[in-house]
Amino acid sequence: MMEIINQLLNVPSTDPDDARRRKLLNILLMGVGVLTFLAILFEILYRLAGAAEAEPVWIYHSLLATLVGVVIIFVINRYWSGGLASLLFLLLLTAVLAFTDTPQEVVQGRSLFMLVIPILMASVLLRPYASFIMAGLIGLLLNAIAVRAQLVPDLLAVLAFFTIALVSWLAARSLEHALQDLRILNRELDQRVEERTREVAEALGRNQAILEGIADGVIVFDHDGKATVANPAIADLLERSPEEIRGCDIETLMGQDVDAADREMVVNLLRDRGSSHPSVKFEWGDKTLSVSFAPVRDVSEKVTGTVAVFRDFTREAEVDRMKSAFVSTASHELRTPLNAILGYAEMLREAVYGPLLDKQRGVIERIMANTGQMVSLVNNLLDQAQIEAGRLALNVTSFAPADLIDGVQDVMGVLAQAKGLELTSRIADDVPATLSGDRQRLHQVLVNLVSNAIRFTEQGAVHVRAYRPDASHWALEVSDTGRGIPAEAQARIFDAFRQADDSVTREHTGFGLGLSIVRQLITMMGGEITLASEVGRGSTFTVILTLAPTQEGLS
Repeated sequence: MMEIINQLLNVPSTDPDDARRRKLLNILLMGVGVLTFLAILFEILYRLAGAAEAEPVWIYHSLLATLVGVVIIFVINRYWSGGLASLLFLLLLTAVLAFTDTPQEVVQGRSLFMLVIPILMASVLLRPYASFIMAGLIGLLLNAIAVRAQLVPDLLAVLAFFTIALVSWLAARSLEHALQDLRILNRELDQRVEERTREVAEALGRNQAILEGIADGVIVFDHDGKATVANPAIADLLERSPEEIRGCDIETLMGQDVDAADREMVVNLLRDRGSSHPSVKFEWGDKTLSVSFAPVRDVSEKVTGTVAVFRDFTREAEVDRMKSAFVSTASHELRTPLNAILGYAEMLREAVYGPLLDKQRGVIERIMANTGQMVSLVNNLLDQAQIEAGRLALNVTSFAPADLIDGVQDVMGVLAQAKGLELTSRIADDVPATLSGDRQRLHQVLVNLVSNAIRFTEQGAVHVRAYRPDASHWALEVSDTGRGIPAEAQARIFDAFRQADDSVTREHTGFGLGLSIVRQLITMMGGEITLASEVGRGSTFTVILTLAPTQEGLS
């Protein structure tokens, strides 16, 4: 079943960017088509049952037209033009959002914020600059609707759309440049490694002088996995003489300089002697090496051993770390103008430059809300980049768990109250009054978990609990009465840029970084995070941390 779905979603294309955009569009079309079909099905069932609350006939026809439009766009995207299909989808989505509500709500009410979705999608489905074009088209459409309905055009809303388009353009352009650079680098490296591996495999039996002149390290292993040939380059790379290398198997050579997972991977590749393998990268001591394997054949094409070509990839690995540092710097640079937007919006809201109408105040609130979401995304990207670069350090101090949980209550209580939820907390009696840890990062972990719980809970309560699961650990638990997470989605819920499913992403804002950062922070603290959830019965996230010996004496 999954193979069939993948075949439907993937569109063959010589341009990887075009293939990526068209696959993304197919995913969106499939989601919209399924939801529209379900809506039509429910409408038919309501009418057959004679339900009084059945929607008007024009809504039924609109759903049918939307479903037909989705199918046509899917066909265009798969067999003709991805750009045209994306444009038609964005226009269809804009029309659905603009004309399925009253003009008052579209221009000034609940549907106004939804028009941000086509702006964000335009930079991903088309080119990055398409977000500005879409913002302009939506601005013109809003003004046209306002004039026709005899309403005052909302210029602040148009300004907010262009601000969002700017942020979307920056993010999409950075992503495309990074992907292009990565493709070029990988293509060049793979080509060089494949060419050199093939050259080495052909030359080994004929010319030892060529082998000794190769800059990359070469080891030839026989059928028993023992090294029979080692060139000077590999001796320099491993800081061992060729005599020390010959007669050793690969596991002995790697020893404790390579971690267990990478050792197992390299050994498995070497044992598969019948075929060539693309290069793989791993840490060997203080170096990053790239290794590729190819079979050695005699004149009768019988496999007589395996040649391994090693290349020093340390500099390229440093470049990757520099790229992570660039993301970190870019996040800093983005955060400055976004905070400036928030600051000016707060000044406008507080009537520093004069009194505001209620409608103007509402637009400013929406600007602040959307800018706040962008600041949150930038902060998460900054944390992710610092973690990947290994530059995020913990600041371990003594703190009171009561202060930690009270701080989270102060920050998240307003959000819970706004949704009509009860936010409660409890600290077990056996938890020490003072703990050791990074209070700021633990606060970040709790805020992420409680924020997710509030976001995906429509009624009931969110509960925070601190307790000791055993004598040597203490734990933080966040439970809710929300929708729950399907079992098949729980394995990937902590992956970066992933959420439980696409419907959640459409219904709730979010970028899928929060839980990934939470798990990485907890891992840095030497702890673990677990999830227990059942659909329709809520979720419980539990963070378990080691209790320091000094804390046990305080318990």
